[in-house]
Amino acid sequence: MNKAPHTENGKKLLDFLLSEGAQREVSAVGGGFPARKDVKPTDANALALAKLLEGVEVFEPDWADIDENLTAYVDAWKSATGS
Repeated sequence: MNKAPHTENGKKLLDFLLSEGAQREVSAVGGGFPARKDVKPTDANALALAKLLEGVEVFEPDWADIDENLTAYVDAWKSATGS
């Protein structure tokens, strides 16, 4: 937003979208997950999404490792797949 024509308004919009109140509405209004881990909505969509994830292990990549080793990982992928 540094070079946006309305930087302050952009910051205000992001602050609003990431606010606790707006994040509580993400599942009810948009059918998705809140970006904030401290917000746990309880509407029908949120409960259905939680049920879908029961027993699912969520993988969180180590982005620092990927950044450091990306070339080697891509080369290994190409070797393994013949691509």
